[in-house]
Amino acid sequence: MEKPRELWMDAAKGLSIIFVVMGHSGDGAANLYLSWFRMPLFFLLSGMVFKPVDPGRYLGWAAKRTRGLMTPYFAYGLLLTVILLVTNLNLKLFAENIARLLYGGLSLTGPYGVFWFITCLLVTQLLFGYILRFSLRTQITIITACYLLAHLISLTFLRTYNLPWNMDVSLLALTYYAIGYYGKKTIPRLIASSAALPLLLVLSSGLFWLQGAGVISYSLNLKYKEYDALVLDLLIPVVISLTICAAVYLLSKRLPRPMSSLGNLGRNTITIMYLHLPVNYALKHLFGVDYGLVPFTLLGVGLPLLVAAGVGRFPLLSKLYLGHNGGRRPAVSYGKPASARPGLTGRE
Repeated sequence: MEKPRELWMDAAKGLSIIFVVMGHSGDGAANLYLSWFRMPLFFLLSGMVFKPVDPGRYLGWAAKRTRGLMTPYFAYGLLLTVILLVTNLNLKLFAENIARLLYGGLSLTGPYGVFWFITCLLVTQLLFGYILRFSLRTQITIITACYLLAHLISLTFLRTYNLPWNMDVSLLALTYYAIGYYGKKTIPRLIASSAALPLLLVLSSGLFWLQGAGVISYSLNLKYKEYDALVLDLLIPVVISLTICAAVYLLSKRLPRPMSSLGNLGRNTITIMYLHLPVNYALKHLFGVDYGLVPFTLLGVGLPLLVAAGVGRFPLLSKLYLGHNGGRRPAVSYGKPASARPGLTGRE
């Protein structure tokens, strides 16, 4: 019997992708505070559903994982590149965009701005999957060393180096991913506690207050390696991520129907991740206006969802752009074993 889906996890992913879109709207305050936790939350949630890899099957698993993440990466990337070529007929720019897609990292700007996350996630998963073959003590030692090395890079001239696929950022992301993996049993128990949310809200509010009062001056930007606070880079993202998880968990239990819509959003993060910037860039260019946070977020979430619904009708396009085979997929039912829901796999 496979484990059924958890509504709160899908809803948390849905909320995370909304935060990503909001952070890219150009609103300075939104970007500052949301950057504290939006990417760490994604890594933490991804770590919670990670399944250990048999060392003897690692290479096959790594190839499959790479194919699964990089197929949509190049599908969306090439689509955008071709559209840009058609609109400006600049072959030099076309070649440069192809090179940027292949190299990744800090080279990815403009409509490609969020593509870095996918390659960073892939490197993080491959690294973590390999580390798990060792003893727990060795795992913790390696992850701690990676966390320290990430901060050493951020604090030195090495920060300016543009490594392919943001590989060096994975050194930090590995910690958030590992917290999710090691806490896959503890975190659900923690956030289900009646005392968890009030306590976490107090802690998170205190962190925001300290920032507003000037007691701390915190910022976090994974893509550009802006993480220079050794303790706070662990404390702040994790505390706020757990606060969000606890709030979503409570709402999922009390308001399951409305939260199911957020859960549906969480199952379509890939399209929103790739398209929210190109969609908004195109609309701003077309209409010549620079709209604010709310329109940017609504358009950046809503239009990609419509695209996903349309693409989902075609198996080939679904495989390329959505990461599944498309067709008529049964609606997800939460809280029941997969065996009681014919046609569902129960996969996270």
